[in-house]
Amino acid sequence: MATTLKDAADAFYAAGNQMLAGDLTGFSVIWSETDDISHLGPMGEICTGRAAVMAEFVKESAMGFKGTLVADERRFVETPELGYMVCVERTRGMTKAGEAITADIRATTIFRKEAGHWRVVHHHTDRF
Repeated sequence: MATTLKDAADAFYAAGNQMLAGDLTGFSVIWSETDDISHLGPMGEICTGRAAVMAEFVKESAMGFKGTLVADERRFVETPELGYMVCVERTRGMTKAGEAITADIRATTIFRKEAGHWRVVHHHTDRF
């Protein structure tokens, strides 16, 4: 578990790449286990609560994406209990059907310190 905000962001994107490859193990660890979490991702659905957020990631991980997700232009703001990162997410790869995907989207990830470790409580993306 990450003890610095930068390490938490790195873990989030490492877990995100694992999730896109079909493995949710990292995402289930980096996200808070509380029920006040939320996700508004590239599919456009607002998910609130741990069960709904994880169910969305199950759907996204089953899409069969082969590629990478990278966070560029990262900016951090941190207090003792909360922190956030804004960045540009760059996605490159192929769908299960062989269609090329290239997308640059804005993203905000909010973290909360829980038992001394940074955990994700909200993630939002949108195209610009």
